Amino acid sequence: MVKIVTYNVNGLRPRVAQHGSLRRLLDSLDADIICFQETKLSRQDLSGDVIMAEGYEAFISCNRTSRGRGAYSGVATFCRVTSAFSSQEVALPVAAEEGFAGLQGSAKDSETIGDFVLQMPMEEEGLGEITREELLRLDNEGRCVITDHGHFVLFNLYGPAIGEDDEERVHFKLLFYKILQKRWEYLLALGKRVFIVGDLNIAPGSIDRCDAPPGFEKQMFREWLRSMLRENDGPFFDAFRSKHPERTGAYTCFNQKVGAEEYNYGSRIDHILISGSCFHHCNSVDNHSIFHCHVEDCEIMNHFKRSGDTENISKWKGGRSSKLEGSDHIPVYIILNGIPELPAHNIPSSAARYLPEIRGRQQSIVSFLSKGKICEVEDGPGLNMSQDQANESWCTDDLESKSISKEESPTGITEFSKGGDLPSSTSKRRNLDHWINEGPSGNSQNSNATLLASHGMKASFSSIKSISNKKNKHNLSSQPTIKSFFRRPETRTGDANINSLVSSVDTVPGMDELCYPKDDSLPENIQCTTAAEVDQDSSISCSLSTDNCNVATLEWQRIQQRMKMTLPLCKGHREPCIPRSVKKGSNIGRQFYVCGRAQGPSSNPEANCNHFQWTSVKSKGKWQ
Repeated sequence: MVKIVTYNVNGLRPRVAQHGSLRRLLDSLDADIICFQETKLSRQDLSGDVIMAEGYEAFISCNRTSRGRGAYSGVATFCRVTSAFSSQEVALPVAAEEGFAGLQGSAKDSETIGDFVLQMPMEEEGLGEITREELLRLDNEGRCVITDHGHFVLFNLYGPAIGEDDEERVHFKLLFYKILQKRWEYLLALGKRVFIVGDLNIAPGSIDRCDAPPGFEKQMFREWLRSMLRENDGPFFDAFRSKHPERTGAYTCFNQKVGAEEYNYGSRIDHILISGSCFHHCNSVDNHSIFHCHVEDCEIMNHFKRSGDTENISKWKGGRSSKLEGSDHIPVYIILNGIPELPAHNIPSSAARYLPEIRGRQQSIVSFLSKGKICEVEDGPGLNMSQDQANESWCTDDLESKSISKEESPTGITEFSKGGDLPSSTSKRRNLDHWINEGPSGNSQNSNATLLASHGMKASFSSIKSISNKKNKHNLSSQPTIKSFFRRPETRTGDANINSLVSSVDTVPGMDELCYPKDDSLPENIQCTTAAEVDQDSSISCSLSTDNCNVATLEWQRIQQRMKMTLPLCKGHREPCIPRSVKKGSNIGRQFYVCGRAQGPSSNPEANCNHFQWTSVKSKGKWQ
């Protein structure tokens, strides 16, 4: 049995944070092949925590163009395997390719899946002449990863979302699907089975959209998608609709700005399309396809929905600023049975484990010329450390500076309390290697952490910071080392140093009270403030701060209540409306009021009543 899941995660990092780790996210989907869309990762953002998980191999495509914004789009295919080498598992691909035009990344260094080649320049009906640069732009947005699993070729797609009035993006989307169609037809002509999964940003028919308006199915891209399906003599089965032809209210995407999930007001734009023959040896084509013979089930994973009927799941509270935890899409899965194993094969070289951002980069010559950080150690009658403490104080894998254990009182403070001089704070490094190797018994082994004094009253230890050249080359965003799993939880170095200093100062005679001027306007009238007085002042200040916070909260609640009294009531529920403003167009800046409830079917009286009302005040050329 092989289970495939497609899921638009709407940002991979937020989903990983939501589940606690990438491994937990993948395990929650419980599938052999997991296809993510809209990962919103650039190549610079890649790191082991969002790409590498034990028991999974990843194949990714990232956007290479910003289009005036941060990272967007991006797809990733995760394959659950027991071994990446000499494996017979179907989940482990025998080949993989980033993009679909045959011009991207790995295609330059290895053979393209199916030896697909486009003759350039080329002519396409309705698009005119297509150049190589246009094809590169298709793949540069990171919208496709192809993995060849031997028995079938899997396309993980994230289709462009466009506005009807954006001619440039309409042309882009049309070219995107036209070239994809050529790639699919080429593979099918070779006798390959083709699986297409992902967020295509197209709802095929009126049944796939809640309250579809008249003429919904006449849109160009919907007509194109339906032409690719078997019921219209196309090569592909829409796996979900073929299994559930009459099911209504089956949606996978919901507008998060209007709380559409609460009343199931969505559309089905996440699809699994399959085409090809079955594994039986027969001449009949009608009843012996990959769909009829091997698809056990195809369903929408509604338990991943962000809001629902249970009390434990958060609901939309109203307003565009209301955010629900999780993606605005729901995963879809397909289960296939009777899929035979493959001959032993190894993981393709285009896997994420081999990417420089994950595996590490070769150092440039600049890194050898840059000034490195060194440890500053002082000789003299200062801080005496044991060998174990010395080993803990120097550089660690995570570049964390360990502070001195506060159980041992610093000798430098003791000497100072007896009237001695503070050690110098400008010592250079002296024979550090010998100090570490030989131990604390020799002359050069009585090294001290630097001690600073300020205004004659405050003393603090400078934390010992050192970064070896070898560790400095390590990329912090790469996969964690095994040492990190055995390291104690991190503590703030500053806090540790302060605690150490306080415990040491308590043992110094004559330093149990700290003197500070109480009034800046009278510097000559300096009074001493004890620690108890400081605590009392702190508690008073904290109490005043809490009171001020409570007053501010009450005042804000009063303002909100007053605002509700001045807002108009919606016509359907007689509830206060939500104020909004126009973001673009001739009415930009003009405010209006709408019903504050979540969007839902027009037949549901509990859903948004579609109340709309302009404000009528205009000043300084802008609507208020």
